[in-house]
Amino acid sequence: MRAMTLDSYGMAPKLTELPVPSPGPGQVLVRVRATSINPIDWKQASGKARPLLGAKFPGFIPGYDLAGELEALGAGVTGLTVGQRVHTRLSGTRGGASAELVVAGLDVLQPMPEGTDFAQAAGLPLAGMTALQGLRDACRLPMTGATQRVLIIGASGGVGHLAVQLARAAGASVVGVCSTRNVDLVRRLGATDVVDYTKSAPYAGQAPFDVIYDCVGSSPSDFLGLLTPKGRFASCLPGPAVFAHAALNLVRARKVLPVLLDANAADLGVLDALVAKGKLEVVIDSRFPLTGLAAAWARSSSGRAAGKVIVDV
Repeated sequence: MRAMTLDSYGMAPKLTELPVPSPGPGQVLVRVRATSINPIDWKQASGKARPLLGAKFPGFIPGYDLAGELEALGAGVTGLTVGQRVHTRLSGTRGGASAELVVAGLDVLQPMPEGTDFAQAAGLPLAGMTALQGLRDACRLPMTGATQRVLIIGASGGVGHLAVQLARAAGASVVGVCSTRNVDLVRRLGATDVVDYTKSAPYAGQAPFDVIYDCVGSSPSDFLGLLTPKGRFASCLPGPAVFAHAALNLVRARKVLPVLLDANAADLGVLDALVAKGKLEVVIDSRFPLTGLAAAWARSSSGRAAGKVIVDV
């Protein structure tokens, strides 16, 4: 099979021929049709994620989010059939998605939602679960009947564009933050108002918010003044300032929380149900061939992608 591999941190990925892997008990072999790029992919490959997320060299295959068809079932796997269309986020830190075939566990795997293609299904796992868990778990936003006022920073990005839709589907009043070129997109996705951060005094007249979900790595100090007394600020790209504020949660009325992904099949299923109902759309920013993996990383790291960057395998 073909795979894109790395032999050291910072090198360009190269196309390599590798043996076809075999699924073990409780595992499946997936023929990969598409993967999606997340910042953690190129950060791991460059070494920027060390020591939290290393890579085993030589022959490291980057990537975690994927969609494809079941090629073979390991011993003990039931309820699935060869040829079935599935998507998942690979567990652990070993990567593997940037290949024609990959062994996957069942802990995150789900059948693809009806009506989606491989690109959309590949773009959902990490970004969708991060958006869901940040709003529901960290910010305590009810997923139905919500009346809160929600600010999404980075509303056109991979996580942010899904967070806008999830908060709106929950019933919240959503204000999205983005640049001028993405205002129409964020409004189309359901934001009741859009803040163009390139404008002077962009937040004038917008506060207060019950929930602020940061998807770009902002400093919480810049936004705490926009919260209600019991409001919550969460970041899915938490820097030292977020963890420092979070350590003071016991003595502060306003809460600051990091969002750390807990990839699981149940939450992916929640997202799939919303996709099937037409309440959640994965926006595709751009698509690259497998051999264009380095270019896909460059697009993701540019910070200009609106939605998800996809690699077609």
